[in-house]
Amino acid sequence: MKRIFYTLLFIIALGAVLMSAVGCGDANTMNNESFAMVIDQLGREVIIPSVPERVISLSPSNTEIAYAIGLGDSIVGVTDYCNYPEEALAKDKIGGFSSPNIEKIVILEPDLVLAGNKHEELIVKFEEMGIPVIMLVPESIEDAFAAMELVAEATGKSKEAEDVISGIKNRLDTVRDKVASVSDKDRVRVYYEVYSDPLMTAGGASLINEVISAAGGKNIFADVNESYPKISSEVLIERDPQVIIFPDTHGSEAFGTDLLKDRPLWSEITAVKENALFKISSDSISRPGPRLIDAVEDLASIFYPELFQ
Repeated sequence: MKRIFYTLLFIIALGAVLMSAVGCGDANTMNNESFAMVIDQLGREVIIPSVPERVISLSPSNTEIAYAIGLGDSIVGVTDYCNYPEEALAKDKIGGFSSPNIEKIVILEPDLVLAGNKHEELIVKFEEMGIPVIMLVPESIEDAFAAMELVAEATGKSKEAEDVISGIKNRLDTVRDKVASVSDKDRVRVYYEVYSDPLMTAGGASLINEVISAAGGKNIFADVNESYPKISSEVLIERDPQVIIFPDTHGSEAFGTDLLKDRPLWSEITAVKENALFKISSDSISRPGPRLIDAVEDLASIFYPELFQ
């Protein structure tokens, strides 16, 4: 009987040890699991160890995306050019878009960096320090949606991103439905001035061209397969836009209607004759983020005011 008793006691003890070992093994496995694995817009596999609580944005569009999906409280650093939303102005600055201060970034101890197409050379430096980096390089409206989804997946904000994207798509559909009544031959001919010296516009490969098209306009330089080609006044006058759109600023240079009207021979252009010269936010139309829809709506109301009263 004693032998049976001790045998049973041994089996019970062994079972307890095995259960304890299995339990520890499960805990270790959970501790070693990552929060998320995403594929960024350069096709890189990025492991996110835990829910990011300290996020740094290296471009204005990334900052706008982050705030739009509810990451404002997690943002600890932005560039000198991140001016929207207003709350971003109060965040620590990490330098310019093309020249971020690596030392300042490290001091801020981020657990996620949202980088852009100017930052590929920084990836290795951040990865050596164990800082996950997501590259966002949207070049179209759909790319901007994909960027929002990517950031959301990496930060646990997928529901918020879904709501934002759904709202933007609904607004886009509203604009498209209204301008669908305008025939192709009646679409407004549009010239967008990117820069004045040298004269530059938005070509067919640009995000701005897509925004103009979504608003129902016909970019007169859409046939130029560049993003921002240099052009001549002679060609512009020949193509005769009905509407001229210009940004409120480009860098530190201000634009105005007087500058456009005073140019030699520009008085021959239909848009100048009819004073169809309009200023628009350079940020909303050029940043691949959630405010693109604002630019689409603004342009559509300029092109076809009768449809958007």
